Amino acid sequence: MFKFSLKTSAYFICIAFAVMTVALAWQAKEFEINASADTLLVDDNKHFIATQLADQRYGSEEFILITYQPKTESVVDEKTLQAVSEIGKKIANITRVKKVNSIVNVPIFTAAKSFTAEVNTLTWEEQKISKNTLLLSLKNHPLYEDLLINKEQTALSLQVVFKADPELTRINNDIIDIKKHVLTRDLSEKEQTQLNQLKDKSAQINKKLETKRITEIEEIRSLLKPYQNTGDFYLGGNNLLTYELIKIIQNDLVLFGSAIFCLIVIILAYLFRQVSWVLLPIIGCATSVVITVGLLTALAFKVTVISANVFALQIILSLAMIIHLIVHYQELVKKHQDWSHQALVIATIKQKIKPCFFAGLTTTIGFGSLIFSGVQPVISFGWMMVVAMLVSFIVSLVLFPALLIAFFNKQTYVAEHKIIEHSMQWFARAVIHKPKRIVVSSVLLTVIGLGGCLLLTAENSFLNYFDESTDVRKELTFIDQQFGGSTPFDLLYNIPENEKKTDVVISADAVKTITNIQNMLVKNEAIGAITSVADFTKIAQVVNGKPLTEYELTALYNSLSPELQKDLFGAYFSESENQARISMRVQDSTEGLNRADLLANIHKELHTLGVPKDQYTLTSLFVLYEDILSRLVNSQIVTLAIVYGAMAITLMIIFSSFKVAIIALIPNFITTAAIMGVMGIFAIPLDLMTITIAAVAMGISMDDTIHYVHRYLGELKSSNNDTIDTENKPNIVLKTNSSVGYALIYTTTVIVVGFGSLVFSNFVPSMLFGLLTSIAMIVALVTDMTILPVLLKKYVNTQSGK
Repeated sequence: MFKFSLKTSAYFICIAFAVMTVALAWQAKEFEINASADTLLVDDNKHFIATQLADQRYGSEEFILITYQPKTESVVDEKTLQAVSEIGKKIANITRVKKVNSIVNVPIFTAAKSFTAEVNTLTWEEQKISKNTLLLSLKNHPLYEDLLINKEQTALSLQVVFKADPELTRINNDIIDIKKHVLTRDLSEKEQTQLNQLKDKSAQINKKLETKRITEIEEIRSLLKPYQNTGDFYLGGNNLLTYELIKIIQNDLVLFGSAIFCLIVIILAYLFRQVSWVLLPIIGCATSVVITVGLLTALAFKVTVISANVFALQIILSLAMIIHLIVHYQELVKKHQDWSHQALVIATIKQKIKPCFFAGLTTTIGFGSLIFSGVQPVISFGWMMVVAMLVSFIVSLVLFPALLIAFFNKQTYVAEHKIIEHSMQWFARAVIHKPKRIVVSSVLLTVIGLGGCLLLTAENSFLNYFDESTDVRKELTFIDQQFGGSTPFDLLYNIPENEKKTDVVISADAVKTITNIQNMLVKNEAIGAITSVADFTKIAQVVNGKPLTEYELTALYNSLSPELQKDLFGAYFSESENQARISMRVQDSTEGLNRADLLANIHKELHTLGVPKDQYTLTSLFVLYEDILSRLVNSQIVTLAIVYGAMAITLMIIFSSFKVAIIALIPNFITTAAIMGVMGIFAIPLDLMTITIAAVAMGISMDDTIHYVHRYLGELKSSNNDTIDTENKPNIVLKTNSSVGYALIYTTTVIVVGFGSLVFSNFVPSMLFGLLTSIAMIVALVTDMTILPVLLKKYVNTQSGK
């Protein structure tokens, strides 16, 4: 049998980690960023499936909207229209572009003598319609106003429509055909297998398409540059939003990853004043991140805007665990100067493995609770952090000591920080001499926090996700306010039997009902652009001087080519399903917009019109987003209930005492109440990132609580726990503060500074996440140093906590 020395074993561990890190670094090359709408929803979300079915039925097309606010006095000056025409033709040459719609090349029906199928020649490019005629024709135009020209007639737009990938369309249709069964029943095992296979194929094609889309947007921006001296351009649409979100994720990963790295180096250098205590934690953190990225890639996880901070979180949390080990090593050096380097390392791991294990476990539980949120990106974030925490735990307790033994000598220097030492003594004196004030202050903070929780809302908008100084915020706001809204919203009306006629494509009664519904919808302030099949009868009325009869409409419909049928009617009427679509856009920037109230009002008004609920369906992004928001409050309650229940059980296992478990929960409950109260008091809404704050703060702050309680009980035991008297207890608080207190200060500093750097993000949820987490950690430190030792001193008499 071969016998290896401890140092040789450490070398083998380091080599094993190096090989694993290199292998997973190679795997990490395939790691992806995903900012698509699919990342917001769980697979069986019925609103999402209904929206996909509607998109399939009405031929929803991928497009980008380019709005143009010229500097000329009139938007229909010949130079302006010529520029729009030139831009459109240049963009049309991009490979994937199907067509570019603008007021220069769409049919101006009011320029016709009669409403017939011959519409292709009714364009400005063909007829060079006069300025006044064109402006009058476009005023209150049901199809073009708020799409190709704004109401004030001060800005134009180009709608860039892209060709659909035939293979992707076929796969997506097959996916929808399977997923639609979820609306009525569970999928069979065979169907689920087929669905997974189709999704894999779809993902492969979409991956290539994503690269093309980025190139296309950059090419479009490049084509617009020569015209920027003539006016201002603003881009909008789902493609652009995805593009901007990917840029933000990439920027945050690089910028804040680098910033956190630099800040950590500075903090470690200041706190420990030794190269080894800077180099070792950096190696540990870097190894943790690389291994995690590789594992997440292998497990098919993708970074979204919600999980973009996973790696910053992991760096900070890994560092916090390593700092506890370093501080304990230094404490042993001061106590046992005659011990060898290896003995110090082994003793450090033996004495800290239990609190580190349970601290890591509670943090994992905190993140793991997010798996039950019911919101897809939050679920993914929870799983990713569970993987990250497991990796960090193994690296901290296996690789870190192996590196310390293999490549470093005994570290005898211990930096002293008088400010921290005096702070620890101040906290100890406050606990000893002013326990009542601490209790009263803690209760008051909790009450204020709980009061603030009652003010929490989940009402938010896409516009508020971006800093006001960013281009994407300016673009979204301009389009939202000037072009009839930025959030799609559809009402699908199932035409009842009493409104059907066999000899017409759509009856006059059906058109009348659709018109009534449309008139009701447009009364809502937040509803911007709105279009339906009823608008074609309005156009006909202007052209012909009277509305089209149902028979004339049918004749016109039948005389159109299949392509024109699809372009003019297909997006608003399904003959096969006997269903009409009313297409709307909601103006996100509407003052005081409450999505839940708007939906409730629409349901109420439809009931007043005599339209039963089974006769219509509300779909599209507005409904999907409101569904997510409606889940957030319930999700917050569920995740907190899970995390507190799991923490209580874990703490009872750790300390074998119900009393100690409850005491350990109290400072964390105060922290949670305080941070949620801050959100409520300052009107910070719950969103896909702030919903994670409470569980994350709970998981992280519990680490310090466990380390403090574990050390307090250790000091209690070393002071003859069975015979200790009350007078000696103050010394235990001081001893605990003077030992583990340093680690608490260090880790809190790292976490606060690390997360605090996120306040400079242009993505508002990330900024709030960093700010609120920093506040939570400061509150957690104060409660761990005040109310926690007060309760321990009062109610815990022995090391067992009895």
